[in-house]
Amino acid sequence: MPEPRTGPRAGVVGVVGRGRLGSAVARRCAEEDLKVRELNPRRPDEWDDGGPLPDVVVDCGAPPAVGRVLDLCARLRVPLVECVSDLGPGDLARMAELARDTAVVRATNLSLGNYLQTRALDHLAGLLTAMERAGLTGAVPEAAVLERHPATKAHRPSATAAALAARWRDRTGRAPSDVASLRAGPPVSDHEIRLAWGAQTLTVRHEVHALDAAAAGAVAVARWCVGRAPGEYPAHTVFDDLWNATDRPAPRSGPNGGQRA
Repeated sequence: MPEPRTGPRAGVVGVVGRGRLGSAVARRCAEEDLKVRELNPRRPDEWDDGGPLPDVVVDCGAPPAVGRVLDLCARLRVPLVECVSDLGPGDLARMAELARDTAVVRATNLSLGNYLQTRALDHLAGLLTAMERAGLTGAVPEAAVLERHPATKAHRPSATAAALAARWRDRTGRAPSDVASLRAGPPVSDHEIRLAWGAQTLTVRHEVHALDAAAAGAVAVARWCVGRAPGEYPAHTVFDDLWNATDRPAPRSGPNGGQRA
């Protein structure tokens, strides 16, 4: 049995699952010169066969294998990026337990586009509620969330759609009128939130055409996890931290003291 990690070392990413997302994550790791340790969820007996130990595990498998993944991360004391959705209460409780010893990121959606969509929704909700409080009656519109996945996805609504709906409710105090699911079309996904007033509509839509979008986010999150303090982190917290770490130039003053880009 391998010895637990005693300190952070970047370089080896354990990837659970050989499906589309797992394969995309492995390709992205290769592009970034990271070693990949493939962990076949159907053969957990091979995980301790003397291969390179992972510094972080990205779980792209299926719910039945999550318990074994949690066992591995606990034994090695390495961070986990959990990409499997629709987990049960037992798995969620075990993730919380693991997070007492290492970093755990539950990745409802790993794409940069979804992060930007969510931040745009935050801004819109804050602006509209402030305008309504200031006296603009009806500024906060009716909202609806629509998600589309291929017919092969059984779970509905998607975790991303549920998160968008919860975000709107939390920011405005009003639940969306509907969270609708469509199972048809291209192989990845679309998510949109539609804001409707009496005479106008605003739609914030994000389309994913290939799982490379999620893979890029998964590898960025995996890099971020290594050496991080124990705890549970939403994927968007990671993107927030990456944004805060950027060297942004100070805004320039425009006419009359205003800011200009």
